[in-house]
Amino acid sequence: MDNFFHYLAEDSEAEDWGIYVPTCGYQHIYPSEAYPLEGHPETHNFEQEIGRSLPGCYLVYVPTGRGSLETKSGKWEVNPGDIMVLYPGEWHNYKPSKETGWEEYWIGIRGEVLSNRILKDLFPENTSYVKQMGYQEELIFIFNQSLKLVKRNSSGFRKILAGIVIQLVAHVISFEKEELGSREEQLCKKVIDFIRENLNTEVDFKKLASEHHLSYNRFRTVFKNNTGVSLQQYLIHERLEHAKRLMVNTELSLKEISAKTGFNSLFYFSKVFKNKMGYSPGQIRRK
Repeated sequence: MDNFFHYLAEDSEAEDWGIYVPTCGYQHIYPSEAYPLEGHPETHNFEQEIGRSLPGCYLVYVPTGRGSLETKSGKWEVNPGDIMVLYPGEWHNYKPSKETGWEEYWIGIRGEVLSNRILKDLFPENTSYVKQMGYQEELIFIFNQSLKLVKRNSSGFRKILAGIVIQLVAHVISFEKEELGSREEQLCKKVIDFIRENLNTEVDFKKLASEHHLSYNRFRTVFKNNTGVSLQQYLIHERLEHAKRLMVNTELSLKEISAKTGFNSLFYFSKVFKNKMGYSPGQIRRK
């Protein structure tokens, strides 16, 4: 199963720092897969027909895929690169699209750190919302650092985790969406979103060019001029980055990961991975 999540027991020492993290995790929900997945405790599990409310603030980042969020104050589409910022105690219900599924990172935050200024800055309208942040490698890195700490369960990890939480909240509060830019830049963003939604399937770039009313040669030129790499190289890069996330955050075998990231064989996957990354997939797992 493509997920790792953990629920932490109450800790008075962590509370003394003003921050308590009840849970953090990563899941990859594939198209038409049942949601939510099994294995969550009753305190956090929920039925789609009912929804739930939770004490504390929750940040749920969706780097790839699509879905929706509903609260008593409104409904939002959740697109690739969006983060759901859930207000403490507010009823909510969210789910991935059956057509696309999604990847999700999440972390729960409770404690005095949420009082006053931080809570006001994070929730200017005193309600949950969806923020468009785009595909943020730095954000993924921060979430992965929190998961790594929890997995190791070393002495004092909660204090380090508290610092990571502050960094994460500051990143969300301070992020400002950039202007859309030129028509070509907007086109490239749409293509990149399409690639990230189809990492485990065959991508027909000629068909995609036709859908955007461009010749294939012009389509390729526009993309390379704006990104610095070819369509195929970008696709390979995104598939390898996705494979790294699965290697770090799941117990899937390398053969399963190669299949889920669009490679025809484990041999080809390992060859491309080592050629592009400079080290083998097995070295990441051993590390």
